[in-house]
Amino acid sequence: MRALAELPRENGTAALQRTADSLHEALVAAGAETALLPFTATPYTLRLAGVIALAGGLLYFRLLRRGRAAAALAAAIAVPALLLAQLDFQLPVFGWLGAQTQYHVLGRVAVPSPEQRLVFTAHYDTKTDLLDHLERAPGELLGVVAVPLMLAGAGAGALAGRARRREALLRRLAGVAAWVGLAYGALLFLTLSAGAFVPQRSPGALDDGASCALLVKLAERLAQQPLARTEVEVLLFSAEEVGVQGSWVYASERFAEPPELPTAVLNLEGLGASAQHGVLPSERFSLRSYPPDPSLVALLEAQHRERFGSGLATLPLGGATDARSFLARGIPAATLFSAESGSLFPRGLHSAADNRSRIDEAALDQSLLYLLDVARAADARGLRALRSDP
Repeated sequence: MRALAELPRENGTAALQRTADSLHEALVAAGAETALLPFTATPYTLRLAGVIALAGGLLYFRLLRRGRAAAALAAAIAVPALLLAQLDFQLPVFGWLGAQTQYHVLGRVAVPSPEQRLVFTAHYDTKTDLLDHLERAPGELLGVVAVPLMLAGAGAGALAGRARRREALLRRLAGVAAWVGLAYGALLFLTLSAGAFVPQRSPGALDDGASCALLVKLAERLAQQPLARTEVEVLLFSAEEVGVQGSWVYASERFAEPPELPTAVLNLEGLGASAQHGVLPSERFSLRSYPPDPSLVALLEAQHRERFGSGLATLPLGGATDARSFLARGIPAATLFSAESGSLFPRGLHSAADNRSRIDEAALDQSLLYLLDVARAADARGLRALRSDP
């Protein structure tokens, strides 16, 4: 737990590689077939995205204030398109800067004649941000208003000289849009880039070190008592905290063709906060979202009621986790999280506050038993035949 709950493991650092080696050794000791899976990571993608957003906001503001509406309109189109191409579709527009090799850690508990595959995932990399998940939500929502307003403002600026009767109104709209564009760029910079300057780094105990420790223990238990017809994989990702790129590369390569066995993915986030669990209601991109697989959610719900006597917690909004990489490829997936006491979702993540004191180890033990229940129920009933009734 020390390596996974007390020490930062940021992308692009030697600490991340040491953690990968430690997890590999732990899975070997657990009795799993284990491998380190190399891929090309771009650790500075999000930091660069924030800088580009700030520069784009400044450029848009300057152009519009100088009356260069056509150029401002081009900037209002180009900068969001650039960010969407890199962050939503993982196109190497600017993310190739600083590219390097990182590793996922895979542990497999095989059975003689597998009929299906259940994959448990979590991420072992960490990140430090200026704002936590809830605090940065207004900035994400502002984009829904800011980008259309920026486009409208630039268009208004272009029309102002040709529409004399409405010139003052159009220029006022362009002026408001200029300030909105500047504010939005600055807010994205604070959200995506300013964490690089925070001196106290996050050790990532809940996000997502405890989940990784839990999955090593799960592999050990299943290696001692394998399932009858289900191959289980424990897959520990890096590069989740830089735009979920690690799992995106993995899923794109592994599932370029349909899997040879029926496969489902259960992603863990924040396990260890409590013994109350929930499922994210959607996995979001900027322009699209995917619901979790209903059969997998039904299994999680049924086993939760059986073990804890209560249903899963619900959240009003979804998130962007490793599960979305699989859902985008048509692979059934869901993200399971722990609800911290007094909050639907843990606060203070991506900061030094996410330390080992946040972990309820008794609850983590209960989560282990719950996941074993889920694995055994899936093995007994089949991944594609799950229903909400126990």
